[in-house]
Amino acid sequence: MLSVFRISALALRSRDRAASVALARQTAMYLAHVAFGLSLTEVGRLFCRDRTTVAHGCMVIEGLRDDPEIDRALALMERAVAPPRTGSPMSNA
Repeated sequence: MLSVFRISALALRSRDRAASVALARQTAMYLAHVAFGLSLTEVGRLFCRDRTTVAHGCMVIEGLRDDPEIDRALALMERAVAPPRTGSPMSNA
């Protein structure tokens, strides 16, 4: 995630509103919510944000998924960070 956007973990939790940092943060919050199943409140705690800010970020990323390239990139990131499912071949590794 950090290497995709070329920012630091510290930047994700910062107050920086630069477009590149905001997009990376919104993507990370989205993945935490979708791939890990964390509640908006839990994601907010991790990123030092209010749950409504997390909800807004998730909506922004969902809206970007209309672009097939962005959708593919997000799907790859989801698979890369998602915990293995119970019973899957990877869970026995």
